Amino acid sequence: MSRPKHAADWQAAIYAKHPHWIAGHHPHMAVGDGWAEVLARLFDRIAEALAGEPVPVKVAIVDIKEKYAELRAELLAPVGPETQAVIDRAILLAEMRSECTCDECGREGRLRSTLGQSGWLAVKCDIHASGYPRLVAKGPPRRRVRDRRGDYEVVYDRVTDAVVETPVDDMDSR
Repeated sequence: MSRPKHAADWQAAIYAKHPHWIAGHHPHMAVGDGWAEVLARLFDRIAEALAGEPVPVKVAIVDIKEKYAELRAELLAPVGPETQAVIDRAILLAEMRSECTCDECGREGRLRSTLGQSGWLAVKCDIHASGYPRLVAKGPPRRRVRDRRGDYEVVYDRVTDAVVETPVDDMDSR
């Protein structure tokens, strides 16, 4: 997706590409322009997941925003558990990609903070790091996830846009 310069433009382009499954209004995505591609991939993945449903489904977008330098997406989708798992995975990938994508330009970035007690968090590339001198995270984004299969640590690989899962039990035995 070649990214338009203004949020209203790229957001309108994403919504226009997916009118068949979005219910209701199109809320403003309260994120930096650098995450346009992250959201475009998320919407494409949701569309792929919904294509497998036996009847057309309308998804309500409750909220899409940045909080603590990470994408937050809240959707209501009346789908079965298999499709919901695919949508949840798409959201997880988008959240984790946002953790290593500059919110201004879309280049690879790192979690940074302003100085002081009330430090503000943001993901910035080296070019846009002015005002965010402190590196907060080193290495790729990672987190623990619990789903119907169990507990996992997932590590995001930006190059492949995928996660590597390790069952928590296997990690604890090391």
